[in-house]
Amino acid sequence: MEPVIVTQKANCRNCYKCIRSCPQGAIAFSDDQARVLSEECILCGRCVEVCPQGAQQVQSDLVNVRRMLSMGLKVYASVAPSWLAAFPDIAFPQFSAALKKLGFTGVEETAAGAAQVSLEYARLMAKGERDNIISTCCPSLVLLVERQYPDLTPLLAPVVSPAVAHSKMLRSMFGSRIKTVFIGPCPAKHWEKQENAALSAVLLFEELKTLLSEKGVAFGEEDTQCTETHTPLSRLYPSPGGIIATIPANKRQGYKTYAVSGVEGCKETLEAVRQGQIHGYFLELNTCLGSCVHGPGISREKAPAILVKERLLSAARKKSTGAPSVSESAQVDLTTQFHPQKKKERQPREEEIAAILAQTGKVTREDLLNCGACGYPTCRDKAVAVWQGKADVRMCLPYMREKAESMSNLIIEYAPSAILLLSPEEKLLEYNHKAMEMLGIRGKGARGHEVQDFLEDGLPPREEWPVSDQPAFVKEGERQVRLSVVEMPGGDAIVLLRDVTREEEDRTAFEKKREQTLHIAQEAVDRQMRMVQQVARLLGETTGETKAALLRMEQAVKGEKRR
Repeated sequence: MEPVIVTQKANCRNCYKCIRSCPQGAIAFSDDQARVLSEECILCGRCVEVCPQGAQQVQSDLVNVRRMLSMGLKVYASVAPSWLAAFPDIAFPQFSAALKKLGFTGVEETAAGAAQVSLEYARLMAKGERDNIISTCCPSLVLLVERQYPDLTPLLAPVVSPAVAHSKMLRSMFGSRIKTVFIGPCPAKHWEKQENAALSAVLLFEELKTLLSEKGVAFGEEDTQCTETHTPLSRLYPSPGGIIATIPANKRQGYKTYAVSGVEGCKETLEAVRQGQIHGYFLELNTCLGSCVHGPGISREKAPAILVKERLLSAARKKSTGAPSVSESAQVDLTTQFHPQKKKERQPREEEIAAILAQTGKVTREDLLNCGACGYPTCRDKAVAVWQGKADVRMCLPYMREKAESMSNLIIEYAPSAILLLSPEEKLLEYNHKAMEMLGIRGKGARGHEVQDFLEDGLPPREEWPVSDQPAFVKEGERQVRLSVVEMPGGDAIVLLRDVTREEEDRTAFEKKREQTLHIAQEAVDRQMRMVQQVARLLGETTGETKAALLRMEQAVKGEKRR
């Protein structure tokens, strides 16, 4: 089977919500990403509904439908009766007109196919060959039986769903080359499309809204050539008990009837059948709680079930005034076969389970919290999933929280700075070992004391926060510190104190030594200057005497020449 529900990796935020919601344990988690296991998934769509980030998405046929319509192909729409829940204020003639504006050649109600399926169920009851008969209108239920209850597969009614039945009927009347598009609330119809060539494409109601918006088509005018089903009771199919309501009591041949919706209820019923506790029943089973009218393909802002039921009942009682659906007169083969798909999973040995549990600190029975935060009902189930490659050992939230807190405590306790946690009233809530040493605190008795009991000037006013590396003084021990303050949400504050006493002492000593050095240097310079001045004076006197001697010698030489 090609994947129908896929994970958008960029959107997954590791909340495990999809894992907790999956009734089949069909979601694996590895490399910080959830991943739907297609071979185990029953396409109930719960993960799609609950994912807050939209990471789990149904593969869409929207592009394919756009292409078929743009090419001008003959495309026929089969509209599920649950349209009354998705579009509560729209009459079917308006629905038909809007779809034809989008380019659909014809528009009919899937209810026409549902009526034929009910006749097939009545024929099965008339034969009386089966101990129990399980309805097969819900493809998700069919997958549940084939994969988890393969031994009950022979009890599935060998009849196609209304969507497939109607597609066959449309092809019978309008030709095998037409394209059929089922429009409804069920992602599992994509699986049916893969299994049945009669279905060309599937559109969920929310996708139809997207298509209408893109083309600027609004519901308003009515289709004057609209056809409607002339078996309106079959419009009850998407509500709990709706299938049973379409089969007259006198056609049930002694079979009792029971309707169940929701995966858990279906499993409970199937388990009772497996145990031989139920006999002679026609079982209408649907995996969506509240049946199809509450399917994943309908807006999350679903109408209350009681209001939807009223709309369906009103539509079922309403006499059709338009022409009957053309396909209602078609005669087609609606039988099918279902096959067990169960694969036996390997199971770990007890010592392997114990080893995995020990990795998250679970070595005694008391350590097994079974909180379910990881998405698995018990710690043991999660350990088995880890062994099977479906889960990550780090998915244990209590253990990871305890580990993070332990690591955080170690970091705080052995941090080189004093760390104080203050209340909004600036009273001590917690402090580390370094703070005790720096502030002269003994034990934990300082809790509740005001911070100014330990710092000479207390803290700066809150309007000046955050503060970084501001000088401060400790009252006891004449310590000098550098103070940083950060306010936390809720008004608490974290104060960091860095002891700079030694730094300040070293800085003062350095300054003193620098001054002394400068003084010595200045004295040396002064002595050198005095020496230079003395040398200059002596050099000046010698130069004068030499000049005078030379002048006298010159005059003597000149006198000799004249004689």
